[in-house]
Amino acid sequence: MSLPGGPELLIVLVVVMLLFGAKRLPQLARSMGQAGKEFKSGLKEGYQAHPVEGPCPFCNVEVPAESKFCPGCGKSADDIVAEKERVGAASPNGKNP
Repeated sequence: MSLPGGPELLIVLVVVMLLFGAKRLPQLARSMGQAGKEFKSGLKEGYQAHPVEGPCPFCNVEVPAESKFCPGCGKSADDIVAEKERVGAASPNGKNP
């Protein structure tokens, strides 16, 4: 099976123009390009896990480093990290109170 040629691509372009309209096509192409660029930059950055160990900001129980949940209140590691970052960003010197 070969790739579509000129006539097939023209038919696809006409169908796309009928579905979305000529004014929306540049916006769609721009948003698809931006999404692709963000996806590629996300792949380059990779996932960086934040440490969970330390006191839980919700209940002050010590959370082990490899724990997925707080042993005191049951909050997930993602919730604990997000709350620590929120509290750290809210304090004037950038440290937890």
